[in-house]
Amino acid sequence: MFEQERFVGRLQRHTLAEPGVLVCFLYGSFGRRAEDAYSDVDIALLFAGAAERDAAWARRHEFVKAVMPYVAVRSFDADHVRPHLHVALYSNGTKADYLFATRDGLSPDPLYREIRILKDSDKWAERHQAASARLAPAQPYISPDELTALDNRFWVMFWDTLRLLKRGDADKPFATYLKLLYFTLPPLLEALPPEEPARRGLVRATYDRDLAATARGMGELLEAYLAARAAVIRRQNLMFPINTAFESEIRRLVERLTR
Repeated sequence: MFEQERFVGRLQRHTLAEPGVLVCFLYGSFGRRAEDAYSDVDIALLFAGAAERDAAWARRHEFVKAVMPYVAVRSFDADHVRPHLHVALYSNGTKADYLFATRDGLSPDPLYREIRILKDSDKWAERHQAASARLAPAQPYISPDELTALDNRFWVMFWDTLRLLKRGDADKPFATYLKLLYFTLPPLLEALPPEEPARRGLVRATYDRDLAATARGMGELLEAYLAARAAVIRRQNLMFPINTAFESEIRRLVERLTR
């Protein structure tokens, strides 16, 4: 639908003509041959060493444009995900994530158990895939310290949002609400596998101009958060102290304010 295969063909031709790119392969849904019309394209570009990688990284915008020179593109550095990851959106709808890495810096990972090789040097990609296939899939994990930091932030930002809503303000608390979701949901969603029932409640967060409905949604978000936190603690067998007195008092207040 969004011309991903056309993009992949142009990417392969471009990397084959780029002597600095020693290896190029697709991972994710394209690596598994499980893509659909809405899949993005995850790309690994491998270079001989850090100097070569850094030189290519300095030209990343030109590289991204050169793959499809007649298609407009917008892109940005996704350092919040991992270093040297550049994300692009082409105006034909193709979203591409370019990972710039070195051959000795890209360790085997279950993420690369299945890949689609576009360019290889000395069968490096084949060996890397084989080594990755021997690894067990990584288990999602959040440390007790990380969960403590997340938990402290959640309670304060949650109450800050709810108190402003109850004051009758729908605009000011929205920014805090977005930050609450940003700091809370991604770590928990990553730590819980898709089959975990407690995970589903996290993605039902809502915000509306109807203050009463949004307040009720905040109560639901609190319960979803507590269920997800409990699931993380149980699944990972974490030693995590819960301040029962504090949480009971806040939950009583929330119940009264969200009826």
